[in-house]
Amino acid sequence: MKTFIATLVLVLLSACQSTTHKLEKDTRYIRLATVIDKYEFSETERNQAKANNPDNSNTGFGVGKSGFGGIMLGLGDHRDNSDIQPQISDGAIRYIVQPLDSQERIEVLSYSKYQIHDCVKVLAGHPTEFPRFFKLKSGEHCN
Repeated sequence: MKTFIATLVLVLLSACQSTTHKLEKDTRYIRLATVIDKYEFSETERNQAKANNPDNSNTGFGVGKSGFGGIMLGLGDHRDNSDIQPQISDGAIRYIVQPLDSQERIEVLSYSKYQIHDCVKVLAGHPTEFPRFFKLKSGEHCN
């Protein structure tokens, strides 16, 4: 019975691993674009943004009881930077990009450093994700 359960768990884990969906490979939302405007916020604007959102940390403390009579304690930073939209107060820069062969304009907050006319790969129009940049792979370029 233990062998069967272990095998079943391994099969389910491998199925979950194979179905992970990487945003940067989703051609419905990933586009090549050109940076057409860049705005770096002033120190005053950053301080104002910080004042409007003073607690933007994800630090937490947890206590729990295990099923075997023990107690669990946890303390830490739960922030996954790839899943949190860049914040003005933390140094984000606002870019306006235009996808190739389109008149659409997309606003992206990013910590990355780009210049006007740079070619970028952008996630845009996703129903649950914020616009963000991905690294260009070899062979990807704007013409």
